Amino acid sequence: MPELLAQAELITVPSYRLLTVRDQDNDAGEGVDEAITRAQISVAASTGYELVISCAQDVLPVSATLEVWSVQPSEPDESAWSSPQTFEIECPSGLLELGSPTADATGMELPTGPGVYAVDVAHQGRERALAARQDVLEHEDMTSRKQELTDARPDGFEKYRIRAWLIDSLPDDE
Repeated sequence: MPELLAQAELITVPSYRLLTVRDQDNDAGEGVDEAITRAQISVAASTGYELVISCAQDVLPVSATLEVWSVQPSEPDESAWSSPQTFEIECPSGLLELGSPTADATGMELPTGPGVYAVDVAHQGRERALAARQDVLEHEDMTSRKQELTDARPDGFEKYRIRAWLIDSLPDDE
């Protein structure tokens, strides 16, 4: 039976329209340009060491929830979420970071420790976030309109659910 072991939430205005998930010991640069290009087409992509999520906008807050499960969780009966995309990332230290380049980040110690993790990503509200962004950009006083929308939806219109579970031990370095 799947059990939720840990959870962290990040609410941020995503720098460069990006959110990332990676082990604190993994180099953030290896293969990331290609992953960003793929994520711009399909919302999310992985280098095997880092998960990249391409957000719809970078004007209003975005909410991302990182969950760690005992095993692959069953799909909730929620039509509000997109179908999840599943990737793998290596986590050698067991300390996972969810953040945005040059912006906010949060960390989580993986209760199941270091290893290779399956990570699935689902989203909701991307279209509403784009409409709200356009509303801000077309408003006479963009700053006040942005503040009004942020006050009304402090966790944003755009949301991401990132679920991870241990699938294997790390490859041996021989």
